[in-house]
Amino acid sequence: MHVPRQFVLGSMLSLVLTALVAAQDTGAPRAELYGPLGPGPRVHPDRLCVKLAEGSGAELVAGHLRSRTGVDLCAVDAWFQQGAATPLVTALSWDELDCWHERACEALPEGHRPGHMGLWFRLQAPTAALATFLLDRLKREPLVTNVYREPIPGAACAAAPQDIPPPTPSFTQFQYTFDPSPYGHGIWQAQGVLGARGQGVALRMVEYDFYLDHEDVPALVASHVLGVLPPGLPGQSNHGVAAAGLLAGERNGYGLTGVVDEVDLELVAYPQNGGVENAMFMAAASCQPGDVVLTVLQFLLGQYGNQDWVPLEFLQATFDATLTVTGNGRIVVNNAANGSASLDDPRFLRRFDRTFRDSGAIMVSSSAAGVLQRAAYANWGSRVDAHSWGDDVVATGYGTHFYPNQDRRQAYTQAYSGTSAGSTTTCGIVCALQGAARRQLERSLIGAELRQLFAAYGPATNDGIGRRPDVPAIMRSLGILDGLSMAAPDTAVGGSIVAELDGPPGSGALLLGSFGVSTPGLDLGLNRRVHLDQGSAFTVGYFPLPQGAATWTLNVPNNPGFAGLNLYFQAGRLSGAGPLHVTNSCQATIY
Repeated sequence: MHVPRQFVLGSMLSLVLTALVAAQDTGAPRAELYGPLGPGPRVHPDRLCVKLAEGSGAELVAGHLRSRTGVDLCAVDAWFQQGAATPLVTALSWDELDCWHERACEALPEGHRPGHMGLWFRLQAPTAALATFLLDRLKREPLVTNVYREPIPGAACAAAPQDIPPPTPSFTQFQYTFDPSPYGHGIWQAQGVLGARGQGVALRMVEYDFYLDHEDVPALVASHVLGVLPPGLPGQSNHGVAAAGLLAGERNGYGLTGVVDEVDLELVAYPQNGGVENAMFMAAASCQPGDVVLTVLQFLLGQYGNQDWVPLEFLQATFDATLTVTGNGRIVVNNAANGSASLDDPRFLRRFDRTFRDSGAIMVSSSAAGVLQRAAYANWGSRVDAHSWGDDVVATGYGTHFYPNQDRRQAYTQAYSGTSAGSTTTCGIVCALQGAARRQLERSLIGAELRQLFAAYGPATNDGIGRRPDVPAIMRSLGILDGLSMAAPDTAVGGSIVAELDGPPGSGALLLGSFGVSTPGLDLGLNRRVHLDQGSAFTVGYFPLPQGAATWTLNVPNNPGFAGLNLYFQAGRLSGAGPLHVTNSCQATIY
């Protein structure tokens, strides 16, 4: 409902007056990628991923390998002619990949650089038998540094928006990961900080499949899909919908609320868009440095059975793609996979040993719901940066909790699980911190800084899955959360908005409010810009802080005309004879 500005201002004011490194290229022995044990990996039997040597300048011209640097590629090309060869990455041209590779290498030390993605090719043979033959022959070619069967990644799950009739209840009371640390991450408190809902951050999610038009996820529409639309098949599509809902579920009074409901979310389905590596470059090329790419996928290695899942970056092409993307300033979040194994096990060929190779991605595992211990299925090890709940997570999709009329647009679950759940929630936290840093600090965080913050703040476990990030603690450490917070980021009509002020004992704070924001804000030469819209700003009042804290409560009338209204707050704090200190700004939504 549209509420006339004069009505809103008048009514609310009256209320106011009473927030290059392939593993083989490093000198490691050319061990068999997958190993001899178990049922074997989940792969395409007739497709090979082939990496040619750095400096070979290899590219495909009219179906034949040609070298930009004068290297003789005839022997490799002869094998390529027995199948159909294509570049592994087509989202960018060879010259563009060369620029991405150069920028990544400039940012990384020698010996820890990605392989050039323009030198990776897909070779599809007419039969599985011929692919096996070509695999053997290409391993013997000196100019081939890596070759293996193309994997089939799987979802890492152990298990136009308006409320479609019948009415959907609110499930936010079951979003326990939003609760304060150590049980949750403190997301409810953090979301009140202006920017922490993901405003100004682009998030690109690489998935297997998803369906469109869920009632609670505005981003699940065709205009937010990169490349070819996915088929939306039963089963796997729920996985993508669950992740999208965890991240960007609408703040609307029904269903759930996403960790970063205002993030710029776009999705790409890798099977329809040239594979994982190509999808990653589609995602990365559509955003800017400091923005975020999430891959909610894992790989079945299969050495120790049908649950022997490992992170995708075990695969050299995916590792090279990830390191190239992070080397170009994007933040990549992936999951540790559901293999119930130590990633430090020697059978993984040191591929998760940061001293040997490091993709720069943030790798996330899962804990057993609110308990600070590793979930039984989750991988662990020195490579893991953080963890979040991997059980009993409320999400869109599946329909195991709410599924009226068997309408998947209205499907919800309270049992989303796996390292998918942990990595998606943590990815939302990354976006929240980035959005808040850009707004409050006027700078972007980088991946290495976020990994350090995750290693320092939040309750730890003793079983190799890192810490459960404490978002308000991280914000305080950065100076993002600096004197003003909201007890809750939103409230229903008839509820209350509570602002919490803090500062040195004996200081005082002048609290201001507005009905809009100023971007980038008014620069008064103080420690922070004033983000409030000057035209609609009003004074809430002055609050002494004799013990270092004070609260202010706004009771919202039980009037549906206020639904959808955003209020913004910021304070100026005075302490003794010192200069005026401008606190962080906050946002509160009425629904």
